[in-house]
Amino acid sequence: MSATEREEVPWRIQAAVYGVGLFNTSLFYIGSVIIPLYAYTMNPSPFMFGLVFAAPHVLPLLLSIHGGALMDRLGARQVMLACTAMGAVMPLFYPLTPAIWGLIFLQMFLGLSESMGWLGAQTMIGQYMQGRTVYAGRLSAVIRISQLAAPPLAGVAWDLAGPWGAFLMMSTWASGAVVCTLLLPARPPSADGEALAPTARPRLRARELMPKAGDYLTAFGLLRSPAVVLIVLLGSLMHVGNAVQGSFYIAWLTELGITGTAIGLLSPAGAIGAALFSLMTARLTRYVSGLWIVLVSLWLGMVLICITPLLGSYFLLQVAMFLRSGANGLAQPLIITLVLRGAGQSNQGKAIGLRGTANRVASIIAPIMMGIVAEAAGLEASFYVVGVAVSIAMAAVAVYLLRRPDVARSAED
Repeated sequence: MSATEREEVPWRIQAAVYGVGLFNTSLFYIGSVIIPLYAYTMNPSPFMFGLVFAAPHVLPLLLSIHGGALMDRLGARQVMLACTAMGAVMPLFYPLTPAIWGLIFLQMFLGLSESMGWLGAQTMIGQYMQGRTVYAGRLSAVIRISQLAAPPLAGVAWDLAGPWGAFLMMSTWASGAVVCTLLLPARPPSADGEALAPTARPRLRARELMPKAGDYLTAFGLLRSPAVVLIVLLGSLMHVGNAVQGSFYIAWLTELGITGTAIGLLSPAGAIGAALFSLMTARLTRYVSGLWIVLVSLWLGMVLICITPLLGSYFLLQVAMFLRSGANGLAQPLIITLVLRGAGQSNQGKAIGLRGTANRVASIIAPIMMGIVAEAAGLEASFYVVGVAVSIAMAAVAVYLLRRPDVARSAED
C-alpha cells in the first residue's frame, strides 16, 4: 500500500459521511418498529401485510442504477440533498393515511428516499474516502448507533404518543441526514486529502435527470466479472433477511404479546453485535478471502432470523439478534468495498446502484412470498420456507467457489 493510499481522510469529512449513513439508515430501523405496528392496526390480510413491505422496494428497483449514475455525474452530495430532504418529510404523512392502499403508496416513496440515501452513503466511501474497507467498516459500525438508539425511542414514542408521536420522531431523526450532507464539501478531496479547487458547475438541464439507457448498459456490463456477480447476489440475499426482520418478524412478536417498547429494545443487542463485528472485517481479510467471509456470515445471519419461531424466550431473541446483526455487520463493509473495487472510479455510483437493484428484487419477493406461504400454511411455516430456500442458494454459491477458487482470489485484486 502506498503512502498516498495510507493517507487518512480528514475527520470532518469522515464524520459527515458517517452521519449521513447513520441518520439515513434510521428510516429503516425506526420504520421496522412503527410501520408494522401501524399496518397491524388496519387488520390487513397476510398478503396485504406483505405487500406493505414489498412496496418500498418498487421505485428503488427501477431507479437505483439511475440514481447511482446521477451520483457519478453530479456527485453524491447533490443527489443526497434531495433524497435526505424527502426522507425527513415523508413520515409526517403516515398518520394522515388510514387506508392500507394509502400506506402502500407512501411506502414506495419513503423506500426510494431510504434506498438512495444509503446508496449515496456507500458511494461517498468511494468518492470521498478512497473506497477503503477500513472506512466502510467504520461506516457500518457507526450506523449501528441508529439501530441502537432509534428503535427503542420509536417504540416508546409509539406506546406514549401513538402514531403521531412515533412518526414525528422518525421525521426529526431523519433530518440529521440533511444536516450532515450540507456539511460535506461540494467537491471530494484529492488523493492527498487537499480540497479540490472549485470549478464552474455545469447548468443542470431537465434531461440530465432522466434515466439513460447507456447508464443501465454500463451498470449491467459490470456483471461480466464473476466476482461482481457473486457479491451482488450475496448482498441481495442479506436483504431477504432484512425484509423478514422488518415485516413478519414484527408480526410474530406482536402475536406473542410483546409490546412496541420491548420490540424496540431488541435492536440495541443487534446494534452492538453489528458494530463490534464491522470493526473486525478489515483485519479478518488478511487471513480469509472476502467472498468466503461474506458467504458464511450472511448464511448464519439468515438462519438466525428464520429460526425465530423456535426461540421461546425474550432472552433468546436478544441473543439471536446480537449474533444475526453481528454476522451481517461482518459482511457489510466487504459487500460495499468489493463492489466499488470491481467498478472503477467512474462507475462507482452505477455499481452501488446495481447492487441496490438486486437488493430490491430480493426485498420485494421475500415479504410477498412469506405472505403467500403464511396464508397457505401459517406464519410459522413461512420463516422456515424462506430459511431453506436461502440456504440452498448459499450452498450453491459455496460449491461454485470451491470449484472456482480463482473467482474468490480475483475479488481481492
